[in-house]
Amino acid sequence: MTLDPAADPDRFDPSREPALEPLDPARDPDRFQESLTLPGLLGPGAHEDERDGLEWLYGLLGVLLFLGLVTAAIYWL
Repeated sequence: MTLDPAADPDRFDPSREPALEPLDPARDPDRFQESLTLPGLLGPGAHEDERDGLEWLYGLLGVLLFLGLVTAAIYWL
């Protein structure tokens, strides 16, 4: 038995799709922004400032502590 992909009812058929409306900048402002960077897409105030060196150190120590605990749990249990 061979499968015919053309007979698949879920296959995309452009003749069955309705015609797309033209894009409206008032209804879809995200597509017409000048800045497509992440902070520009998230909006004003959505991004945070740079972290201090101490915050990076705490984060790194936290990750290392977590990995150490997981490794200890795997090998000693």
